[in-house]
Amino acid sequence: MDMIQPHGWLMVLDARSRLLLQAGANLPDLLGRPLDTALGHPVADLLGPAAARSLDRAITQAGQDAIGPLSLRVMRNGVRQRLIAHGHWDAAGLILEIEATPAAGDGAMLTAGFGASLRRYRHMADLDSLAQAAAHDLRRLTGYERVLLIRLADRPEPVILAQDAAPGIPDPSGVGFGPPSETERMLLELNRARVIRDMAAPAIPVLPADSPQTARRVDLRRAALRAPASSLRTRAALRGMRGVMVVALSVGGRLWGYLWCESRTPRALTPAMRALCEGLGEIVGAQIAALEERAMAAARTRAARGMARLGRHLREAVELADGLLVARADLTDIIPHDTLIIGIDGVQHGGEGGPPLSHWLDLLASDQVLRRDGIAWCGGLLGVTVPDGQVVLLRDTGIPWTAAELEAGQELHHLLSERQAEIYRRRTEQRLHVLAHFDPVTGLANRAHLLRALDQALGVDSDAAITVIGLDRFRAIKAALGEADADALLAAIASRLRTCVPPGDLLGRIDTGEFAVISFENGMDRADRLAPAVRDALRAPLSVAGREMFVTASLGVVFCDGRGNDAPALLRDAEIASAEAETAGGSGRRVFDDAMRARLTQRNIIYDRLRQAIYFSNGVRPAFQPIVRLSDGELVGFEALARWTDPEHGPIPPSTFVTVAEQTGLIVPLGNQILVQACRQAAKWNRDRTEKPLYVSVNLSPYQLDPSRLDIVRWVAGVLDMTECRPEWLQLEITESGLIGQGGEAVSILKGLRDLGIGLAIDDFGTGYSSLAYLQNLPVDTIKIDRSFVTAMTSDPKGVELVSAILHIVGIMEFGVVAEGVETEEQARLLTQMGCERGQGYLFSRPLEADAALAMVHHMPVLSTARPRAPILRAGRWG
Repeated sequence: MDMIQPHGWLMVLDARSRLLLQAGANLPDLLGRPLDTALGHPVADLLGPAAARSLDRAITQAGQDAIGPLSLRVMRNGVRQRLIAHGHWDAAGLILEIEATPAAGDGAMLTAGFGASLRRYRHMADLDSLAQAAAHDLRRLTGYERVLLIRLADRPEPVILAQDAAPGIPDPSGVGFGPPSETERMLLELNRARVIRDMAAPAIPVLPADSPQTARRVDLRRAALRAPASSLRTRAALRGMRGVMVVALSVGGRLWGYLWCESRTPRALTPAMRALCEGLGEIVGAQIAALEERAMAAARTRAARGMARLGRHLREAVELADGLLVARADLTDIIPHDTLIIGIDGVQHGGEGGPPLSHWLDLLASDQVLRRDGIAWCGGLLGVTVPDGQVVLLRDTGIPWTAAELEAGQELHHLLSERQAEIYRRRTEQRLHVLAHFDPVTGLANRAHLLRALDQALGVDSDAAITVIGLDRFRAIKAALGEADADALLAAIASRLRTCVPPGDLLGRIDTGEFAVISFENGMDRADRLAPAVRDALRAPLSVAGREMFVTASLGVVFCDGRGNDAPALLRDAEIASAEAETAGGSGRRVFDDAMRARLTQRNIIYDRLRQAIYFSNGVRPAFQPIVRLSDGELVGFEALARWTDPEHGPIPPSTFVTVAEQTGLIVPLGNQILVQACRQAAKWNRDRTEKPLYVSVNLSPYQLDPSRLDIVRWVAGVLDMTECRPEWLQLEITESGLIGQGGEAVSILKGLRDLGIGLAIDDFGTGYSSLAYLQNLPVDTIKIDRSFVTAMTSDPKGVELVSAILHIVGIMEFGVVAEGVETEEQARLLTQMGCERGQGYLFSRPLEADAALAMVHHMPVLSTARPRAPILRAGRWG
């Protein structure tokens, strides 16, 4: 855009100094001096002081607006010549355009006649009449040979609405009019009246090419002298024209069309005439807007009536598509069309014999489609969006949609969206009802539904019974199968259970792996018959994910007669009974009694108070049972045993609170606390013992060996460092079953503990499942014989042989050995005779508090291995 037409001159002036920065290469024709001698000089030196003063006054009056047109008188070739100048501001400076003043003609008379023509426009009732009058008047005003009014808006191709030509002018029959490019549209909006005096004249470059101010080429998009673009030259050449003017027609801020003025010979217009043509274009555009508004108002009225009828049909229809198909005639009145295609929820209605709905949806998704709230259109295709669907209207002729039709499309979008929302609301209410009362996996009644039915039954003094069917080990089964396959298994089980529940009873699913049956009448008899029916139903394998599975269930029963009318409490009691049946081994049946709830309540209380004791009050402490060498009675160590005395309930047996701790995960912090306190005591015992140090043996729970819960090797190392307990003073005990439960990880964990230098022992040896080959590979150094074997020695001859065999095996494996539960002199004598190394039990001492254990350590002499058994270890003094 750095070329200008040759009939005028262009100057780019510095905004402050008015120095010439750039100019058209033909400026020397005006100035009479070479361009390189003019660049950098003030405008007063180039055009004269008078012209410079006129320009300054115009700039002062215009401010930052466009300047001119203003009359300038300059000396040209010794003759004072009258010129017309106009300009505008740009980043490069003031772009000043100068043209020679043409000879005066009958323009004044034409202008006066044209004013009367403009007044006629507002009374014209249709677009064709307006277009013809505008083309005729503009040709008479400008003197061009032919004027055409071309419509662009809402048309795939430009449409010639009207043309007016002088007598004898041949008709090129529309040659050369195609859709304007985006650049052409932008230039038409910037220059509403674009005049090209002579298409055949060579363009003049602007020199220098780059602006000294911006280092870029000067922007001439707003310049009237700008040379025509190549597309405009091509269009004029195809039509055989040299003089051309294009007047833009804007409606509602958009380029609606333009007036094309053409002559086979060059044609010049003054700036005043150009301004008059631009004004005509604005008036015609305003009148087109008024006509379109009237057409839209009529269409709105027609569409509103059709929309009201359509709304009635839609309200009467169950589905949106049904209502639209029934009201097709009303829809045609609203938006005239030839084909209707409806696609809602993935189902197509209408459009048979043509491309599928997906074809039209792909077209509506393209970048060429125009969009507005709820609608999209392109040519004769109109898409109206509805929730989860689309309504497509087609015109076979491809005629674009009018503004009124597009407004009706938007209103249709809102109407259909409201109706579809109402349909969805009704569906949602139905779905919510199902979700609120039925299980989505099995389709059975859910917990809320069962409770509501039970509550109604209790209100009429029913002898109902509730049976909870809890699937045994279902949490483990679900973890192994995964969510989807576990749901498939539940659905299969529900199908089986339906076959064994008698008519009149209500079957439901109340929890992840729990079903429930309410027997409303003869509850006791029906509940009794239900248990074997459930066992029979689940006896056959269930096929899930290509594998056969066997499932058992534990049943808990509550009879409602005489138990009050609290439905949630009754269902909870049945769940408690089912849990008790599963705890007892599974695949059984329990009838609820109050003792079950009491045990559960006690378990929860123990959990709460045990957690308080572990974390906040240090209420859990170790008691220490001495371990002696059986050959001479010398004290060699202690076993740390967890003890808990609750402030309100007194001493709690370990068999009670350890079980709760293992079930709830508290066993890890409990074991950790016992370990820390035991290591502290070991450090105290051995502080002054330079010879024969004592060790402390601490039980490890299998949960402490779980790497996901605790890094036991790192934890033990930290405890030893914190308590200043040497590794050889500590021995950790783990049961055979605990090792088996941890799988292959147990060996690597034990090796890590062994590498710390601590001792490792197998507790309750002989009561687990491990083989000797497995034990041989464990990094342990001590075996502890379970008390049950020691007790049996004095009551059964086979007991002595069994202990002897264990000691023989332990000797072969080169393990140390400790006998647990030594309570009589006879047991100690037999163990000593069989070569048992160490023992512990009530014969020597009951478990001692820390202070008593410390006193035993300090008051007991250090004995040699040859010395007889020390009597001070008898229970009378220390137990």
